[in-house]
Amino acid sequence: MKYLGLVLDAKWNFGAHFTQLAPRLLGAAAALARLLPNVGGPGTVCRKLYTGVLRSMALYGAPVWVDSLHRKNRTHLRRSQRVLAVRAIRGYRTVSWTAATLLASDPPWELQAETLAAVHRYRQDTRDRGERPCPAVVRRIRVLATEALIQAWADDLRSPEAGVETVAAVRPHLSRWVSRK
Repeated sequence: MKYLGLVLDAKWNFGAHFTQLAPRLLGAAAALARLLPNVGGPGTVCRKLYTGVLRSMALYGAPVWVDSLHRKNRTHLRRSQRVLAVRAIRGYRTVSWTAATLLASDPPWELQAETLAAVHRYRQDTRDRGERPCPAVVRRIRVLATEALIQAWADDLRSPEAGVETVAAVRPHLSRWVSRK
């Protein structure tokens, strides 16, 4: 059953949602590839704009489905994110997901979804108490959630599965991204 753009199933694991979302995102990424060739074409700002639009498509409804991100759903998200990140950095299709997302300064979408969920939980808890969410507190929660996101991303890159070469190659780019917040 489709409700407000999210495909719901009986177990609320959102498997059907991600199965239908992945081809839509890849189709949009293919359209992006036609608009933004690797040689020439628009610059970084335009590429980030297109990536941001597709990120918003992918993360729509994140506070609802973030708790059901299991391996298969995460794979659907990462596949789409990799295609977009490779296009944004003007890389070849052989560039790994880790390197492409780091060079594109686009943290893993599953971590970004957790950030959105944290902000949503605060707002919902505040409204449940009959209060209005304070914009300054919402901004602070976003900053703290983003710091946690960056730390989780860095820990993921330092994991044994990432490989020593990968960590050494991406560390300067990670520190550049951390300094932007």
